Amino acid sequence: MSQKIVVEDFSRNFFSKRKKEKEKFNFWVTYTYVALLVIIILLFLYYVWILNVNATKWYDIIELELQKRNLLMEKERLDMKIAELESLTNIMNDSDLKNMEKVNDPNFLVIKDDVQYVYNDKK
Repeated sequence: MSQKIVVEDFSRNFFSKRKKEKEKFNFWVTYTYVALLVIIILLFLYYVWILNVNATKWYDIIELELQKRNLLMEKERLDMKIAELESLTNIMNDSDLKNMEKVNDPNFLVIKDDVQYVYNDKK
């Protein structure tokens, strides 16, 4: 006869109440750890995204400041051109003024904002 080794099956789900509570506790600790890790990773990704958004806004602001500076320089150049064109020497050199007659006895009336000024240059 052959002897058989009897091996008991210990794989049964025999847990005491204390062991069940410990397993439940370990599950929630692991679950909490994983949840916190996911939250930290999401916050890190959000931080990187915010940095990127701010960097692109600063880039846009710098571009707009350069455009503003260029437009101010263009405005100054145009103001100088307007001043040059409105200067008295250019007005006096205008061909229309050269063809005008000289006035010997200037008498004129200036009406400005409902106030009348009379100028009579008799010496």
